[in-house]
Amino acid sequence: MDNQIIHKAAFLLHECHEPEQVVVERLKDYFPDLTLIERERYVSEAWDQVHGKQVEEV
Repeated sequence: MDNQIIHKAAFLLHECHEPEQVVVERLKDYFPDLTLIERERYVSEAWDQVHGKQVEEV
């Protein structure tokens, strides 16, 4: 489940170009049982992955 959540957050950040706070809110639609703190943690992990990949590509 963790990978699914991170993947969805990374998709919203990278492909949809959504700001972090919007992704935190949108994850509630996909995973309604997550708390705000959990959603923020997953978005933070996804942000690190997305931006880590962009740095590697440069």
